[in-house]
Amino acid sequence: MEPVTGRPDADAAAFLEFLERCHDALRQHTGGNPRPFLELWSHADDVSLMGGVGGHQVGFDEVSKLLTAAAKTLNYETWSAENLVTSFDDTFGFTVELERLTRHIHGETEEMGLRATSVYRREDGAWKVIHRHGDGLMTVEIDPEGRR
Repeated sequence: MEPVTGRPDADAAAFLEFLERCHDALRQHTGGNPRPFLELWSHADDVSLMGGVGGHQVGFDEVSKLLTAAAKTLNYETWSAENLVTSFDDTFGFTVELERLTRHIHGETEEMGLRATSVYRREDGAWKVIHRHGDGLMTVEIDPEGRR
């Protein structure tokens, strides 16, 4: 999906390169290595995380603890994202994505799907993650009238 820019002078190449780095870091994070993803986060007091495997934290120290703990238990072999929406301007950006993860446990393939929203801010010329919210994909869908 092509990103929508809030301003015509917004640097699309830099933002898209940052998103690729985020995706690569998330692959490593869900495989057990939180360091590359943590390096992309702002260290500001207003960062927040509502984790896809539970928990919520505010402030870099607390977010870092939760992401590190989660990485120890995930151990997924594959991670991919389907981008639904990307938008940014020269200061803020966000993505809305569907993430899919797989791993093998005791000879069985286990899959997990997440709805993930991330918010980014440019700080001192560099993009940083400032918020991530992930939750499990629902298995029950409803139509516009609220019927299953």
